[in-house]
Amino acid sequence: MTTEHRILSVCLISAMLAISMLPAMAMPGESANNSEIADMMQQVDESTLEKHVRTIQDFGPHPTGSEACDNVRDYIYGELDEMNMSVRYDDWSFRGREGRNIEATLPGRGSHGGIIIVCAHYDSVLVSPGADDDGSGVSAVLTIAEIMSRHTFNSTIRFVLFSGEEQGRFGSSEYAREAYENGDNIIGVVALDGIGYAVSSEDGSKIRNLVDNESDWIADASDRVNEMYGEYIGLDIVRLPNEPISDHQSFLDYGYDASYLLEYTLDPYYHTSDDRIEHMNMTYLTKVSRLALGTLAYMANSNHAVSDDDLKIKIKGTVLSYPAQLTVRIENSRYGEDTANLSIDIGMRNMFTGEYVRGPYNTTCSWTFSEEVGEYWEFKVASRSYSPSLLVVDVRIKGFNDDIGLNKEVKTFGISFSDFVILFPVL
Repeated sequence: MTTEHRILSVCLISAMLAISMLPAMAMPGESANNSEIADMMQQVDESTLEKHVRTIQDFGPHPTGSEACDNVRDYIYGELDEMNMSVRYDDWSFRGREGRNIEATLPGRGSHGGIIIVCAHYDSVLVSPGADDDGSGVSAVLTIAEIMSRHTFNSTIRFVLFSGEEQGRFGSSEYAREAYENGDNIIGVVALDGIGYAVSSEDGSKIRNLVDNESDWIADASDRVNEMYGEYIGLDIVRLPNEPISDHQSFLDYGYDASYLLEYTLDPYYHTSDDRIEHMNMTYLTKVSRLALGTLAYMANSNHAVSDDDLKIKIKGTVLSYPAQLTVRIENSRYGEDTANLSIDIGMRNMFTGEYVRGPYNTTCSWTFSEEVGEYWEFKVASRSYSPSLLVVDVRIKGFNDDIGLNKEVKTFGISFSDFVILFPVL
């Protein structure tokens, strides 16, 4: 697992967001409802999970590029190919290494539902049979895929298994890059890596959920599912700040929202020859798998009777001088009303390096009709004025609740000088 640092320059600019009304939305209809989600959770059983973990373990250590890794890959593909989904290999090449990811796709009902991803990695380190790391995650993805493939959801769901994770997230990095370049509308990602170790009663009753600020809504979804279906899950979710230690980070690096579910206590057999099923807790793995399934179904059930296209984002402000004021207006063409939990991101990036020179600023608010949100940042970086450069301003709005799932992004461009910024407004 690797560590990457995202260096953000945080600074003063006045940002004012005037927000209009959201439309009324229908509750999920023909797609999976609450009773169906409960039924799906009950279908997650220990014997199926154990079968997958034991099969993967019995292939022996399976680092990327080895024959054993190819055998694990073929096993996964064969299992997915028997389900009611399209399955494909995704070849990657990165830093002189080559490998294959496996992707199974369950199409969504509509054209505006976006894409939800659940993922794990199927490679191991050189000496380890990889039962917990990450046979546990692979077994969960396969089990969840088999159950969910018999249902229909508003969003498209992708079940993705990566190789190259242990070498530095090579497979997922290339997958996320290609998705970004293809313009894939990935709404959220749930990564499962090391979710089967629990010895004490405390270990078996808690799960860590690692998220960054922009991805908090995914953790909110998991919390909501845990509240609604606690009798099938029985876990306390411990939300923690993100750490770039698994495949979820590859998606964060390209601006997608992602969360990472991880066992509460680090497996002492991690990356050793003793990472075997005998040291795993299959009851715990079942609970975590049910939580992951419920989170995916909850996210993918969001009703998109009102689409992203109904929202329009206007960026106003031509010359921004210190203290600067930027106004963003989100308009809804239907002028209905609703209540939703919203996340609004705004930031300025260097057009060429992609690095933030202001922000990103993230705020959450709950609205019914309209609400204004303001924040102040320093206009300078490291006590110095900006050097002339080309900038891109990003504004993104995300909404998520029982009956809402919206995702809209708009960009405008500008030029920075020593003490002011000229923007080309989006109207």
